[in-house]
Amino acid sequence: MKFRVFRSLIALWVCVPLLVTGQLLAQSSSGALRGQVVDPSGAAVPGATVSVSSVSGQKASAKTSRNGAYEIKGLPPGTYTIHVEAPSFSPFQQGNIVVVAGRVRQLKISLKIQQQVEQVTVSAEATHLSVNPEENASAVVITGKALQSLSDDPDELQAELEALAGPAAGPNGGQIYIDGFTGGQLPPKSDILEIHINQNPFSAEYDKVGYGRIEIITKPGSSHYHGSFFADGNDSSFNSRNPFITEVPGYHSDFMNGNLGGPLGKNASFFVDAFHRGINAS
Repeated sequence: MKFRVFRSLIALWVCVPLLVTGQLLAQSSSGALRGQVVDPSGAAVPGATVSVSSVSGQKASAKTSRNGAYEIKGLPPGTYTIHVEAPSFSPFQQGNIVVVAGRVRQLKISLKIQQQVEQVTVSAEATHLSVNPEENASAVVITGKALQSLSDDPDELQAELEALAGPAAGPNGGQIYIDGFTGGQLPPKSDILEIHINQNPFSAEYDKVGYGRIEIITKPGSSHYHGSFFADGNDSSFNSRNPFITEVPGYHSDFMNGNLGGPLGKNASFFVDAFHRGINAS
């Protein structure tokens, strides 16, 4: 009986070391990386992504805890490159990190705060003074459909433009410029390309101070022949009768306008306008 107990103790003494040795051999076939991710002041950086990759294609990753700690286990022996990314920090990368089987490699990583770069582009044209009436905040530009809505009668058209110039134009109304010149006759509406009512008294375009300038730009010629004709008139027979007046004097007016434009040659063009206005009262 004593011999059997002694033999069992000997077998147990032989087997236990073999089991422990086998377990150690199994654990020593891989290594690990462990450490902490901190900011420039040494404070922990939680939530950072720590990833490693080897030349042979082995990859693994982990997230840092609240105190910035990380641990990546089960890494086959070899040389690794570690990458760390965290919001508001510049990406971190370090290579030639050797992982040995059965050992834990300690690596503390310090991240740098990412710099915010802003670029401001200043255009040289912003320093230039523009004399374009369209860029004048106090200018009224009339073109297209707004121009077509004005009256076709020259006298009524002039009255509408002076009203648009406003009281700032002075007691004599706004001064009319036709293609940059004063003293001309107001052209028919069909000949007008744009109308600028410039209420800026200090416009750099002119040599003296003035208010309510009515600047009229006429249509130029073109490389194609074109023209138009317009006629308008009224008669007293279309007026309603007045019960208090037995005899109403006759009245008749007519207005006709025509223009023609086209090329004179390869580098020149022309534009001709003719209009007639008649008022008859009896």
